[in-house]
Amino acid sequence: MQPVMPEYHEVLPNGTRVHLLPRMNFHQTVAMLSVDFGARDRDVTIDGTTMHLHGGLAHFIEHKIFAQKDYDAFVRLSELGANANAFTTQTRTSYFLSAAGDALPAIQELLTFTQEPYFEHDAVLREADIIGQEIDMYDDDPNSRLYRLILANLFRGDALAEDIAGTDESVHAITVEELQLAYQAVYQPENTDIVIAGNFDLTAIRELIRNSPAGQRSQTGAVSYGEHQLLPVDPQPVEVEMAIVRNKVAFGQRWYEGVELPEGRAALRVAVAISLAFDLVFSEHSDQYMLWYDDGLIDDSFFAEFDWERGAAYLTIAAETAEPEVLTNEITAVLKKLPEQFELLMDRFTYVHRDAIGRLISKFDQLEDLVTRFDGGLFDNATLKDELDILLQLDAEQVLALISEIPVSEIATVVVRPKL
Repeated sequence: MQPVMPEYHEVLPNGTRVHLLPRMNFHQTVAMLSVDFGARDRDVTIDGTTMHLHGGLAHFIEHKIFAQKDYDAFVRLSELGANANAFTTQTRTSYFLSAAGDALPAIQELLTFTQEPYFEHDAVLREADIIGQEIDMYDDDPNSRLYRLILANLFRGDALAEDIAGTDESVHAITVEELQLAYQAVYQPENTDIVIAGNFDLTAIRELIRNSPAGQRSQTGAVSYGEHQLLPVDPQPVEVEMAIVRNKVAFGQRWYEGVELPEGRAALRVAVAISLAFDLVFSEHSDQYMLWYDDGLIDDSFFAEFDWERGAAYLTIAAETAEPEVLTNEITAVLKKLPEQFELLMDRFTYVHRDAIGRLISKFDQLEDLVTRFDGGLFDNATLKDELDILLQLDAEQVLALISEIPVSEIATVVVRPKL
């Protein structure tokens, strides 16, 4: 049975979208302000004027926005009893907090500091150095480098291939003026979602939001982002060496190759269906997968993941293996005949379907999951409840029909060998 959970959605007069998910049996509240702007959004147009942004700028704003003119918002939120954090993806920037007891003062602060940036020259220079160190840290991590390499092969020449944090060169080129212009362009009410779940008074929270700086801020113009023209995927494997002990391999494939991606709930339905297909084909329910595992071709490091961003849908697979050439041939063969592979396993679909339902239902008891999994307009403001509705209605025949009709790209491959 689906969990009962009331939801309230509204658009404020200034265009800000508000999503309230009361959970009165909890002693905690989680709140998030999320902006439809991420690392991939490098060409921003507002009222007909286009600006090109340096790589890593969305992430840079996320770092700096906590530093207010006279105080640190992180410190203030902590003093108000809240744990705060923020994250940047390719297409969104989000700020969230969790607090026990009366969370209203902390939520008021969240809806204030995100609307009042303070970018100071010397502080921006110091932040560039800090982010540069963060980039170096990720460069030293083999798994992080492997993931970026497969994205670089999948999305050649596209910002999606680059690190969300940018490069040391790009972040040091970011100026106070660029930060301010970008903030004013994209941190606008019609580009913003506020999501709150937990134990709160509905009337009080609505009043707080409406009267907050986020609720009162005026829209200054229409925002749009540049179109992305993707280059064909090169199927030739990319081979590199790293300071690792075992070989690593990664595979990638774009979906909806050469055609428009579906939008809204239709997109969510496809994303859920494709994930189910991979859960079945690349799991212990597959004889082929278990043969790889039993023969030592793969181990518990193996994972297959399907991602759906604004303007991109793609699969990534990664594993450690003693025989990269053999595993490459095996994975490639399965992906090239994915519908046929799935059809052979349809009698076992019930297992992965039930497992997916159970995992999703368990997230209803995790307020942070309820809030941070929200993707705004990408899936037409869908919540976990909507995702569960879709999951419950999907069956094996529908999944097979979907994966059989979607055009896909060539398969990108990266092989990483130990440096001798």
